[in-house]
Amino acid sequence: MTAKTDDLRELIHEADGLEQEFVPPEPAVPQLAFPEVASGKIFLFLIAFYAVAIGVRVFLVDGPSLFALLKHFAKPGITVPDSPSILFDYFLYMCFACQFFPIPTLPPIAFTAKVFHPILVAAVGAAGTCIANLNDYAILGWLFRHQRVKKVRDIQMYRKLLNFFDRYAFLTLSAAAFLPIPIDVIRLLAISRAYTYWKYVLATFVGRLPRYLILAYVGKELPAKWILIIFLISGIPALWKFTSDIIKKKRRRA
Repeated sequence: MTAKTDDLRELIHEADGLEQEFVPPEPAVPQLAFPEVASGKIFLFLIAFYAVAIGVRVFLVDGPSLFALLKHFAKPGITVPDSPSILFDYFLYMCFACQFFPIPTLPPIAFTAKVFHPILVAAVGAAGTCIANLNDYAILGWLFRHQRVKKVRDIQMYRKLLNFFDRYAFLTLSAAAFLPIPIDVIRLLAISRAYTYWKYVLATFVGRLPRYLILAYVGKELPAKWILIIFLISGIPALWKFTSDIIKKKRRRA
């Protein structure tokens, strides 16, 4: 009985060996090459830019602030001056509206368009968004140097999206900047591929300019009270993200 059992085990072992020989091994997933992002140079540029811009606003540009528009629109019959200080504040506001500081952009566009020409509002807003997206480029580029973030590149869906992005990078970024869709995934693809930062900025401007132009023309005709309501509603996601981040940090410490 023992001999038959040993023969049976040997037969099963040989069958397993034959089965493994006929099953082709799964191909190894090639590791994606991740070029380094020049985050340090971009950080230096951003620090210098914000220091100069804020210094210019404080010491050289005199006049009412962007938020003074709320007071003027709240009192009927008051004419809002087309002061350069308002336009400069609007530009700075748009420069800070990035993924890591998700403040609403639609209400400032609408309010500023009531004082300045929509084309000027759209151009200045698009330029500010280019700076804001450089914030994301520098921060996410720095984060991609860490191994935990690099693991995203091994996800199959990420690889499929890369095939499309590598072929139509500029078009994809421009379309995503124009359409009212979450652009974070597309921006992440561009940064993970170390897409040339000046093309990244140019694609942002090309996409945002027509989008902001539409919003500016609509905002110019929209009653001020509705803009205030939109401002409050659009600020909910930013407040929610800020609150949830604080709660998560407290849980981790506990």
